Amino acid sequence: MDPGPRGVRFSEYETLMDHGGVGPGGWTFDPTNWWLEENGLIMEAPSFPLAPGRYLVTGGRFKPKVLTIHPKDENGASRWDLNRGGTLHDVTHLGCRSARYTPLPGSTPESCTPAKAPPNAFRVDPGAAMPPVPGCAKQDFHVLFVIGVVAKKRASAD
Repeated sequence: MDPGPRGVRFSEYETLMDHGGVGPGGWTFDPTNWWLEENGLIMEAPSFPLAPGRYLVTGGRFKPKVLTIHPKDENGASRWDLNRGGTLHDVTHLGCRSARYTPLPGSTPESCTPAKAPPNAFRVDPGAAMPPVPGCAKQDFHVLFVIGVVAKKRASAD
């Protein structure tokens, strides 16, 4: 889901908290696990991982590819692949960036807040890493668009 309509500017973090941490559309801010997108919007946490299956994905620059998410193996690890020699770069929308921020180990949620985000770091350039936020660990994410689910083949009735 596009975070834009439901996002809150990081500069409005205090207002978000004054509203009980509830953002537009009813999502709830989690101070131990929060997200920013490339324009400096605090965003609703995305739902993932994708369930095993086949998905039609695009980054808006090349022809769509089929992303196959395989079931977890005996060690709990899952893997994915793209058809026709596709790469993550092929299906990543370079203009869209996001990152998950969490308090550094041993610290409190108050040490890692969107209010500490550097104002001059936004808009993040296409393909660039999201900015660090003091007191936070950061995990960058690529954005791709799931535009369809590949239907399972039906067994033929011979």
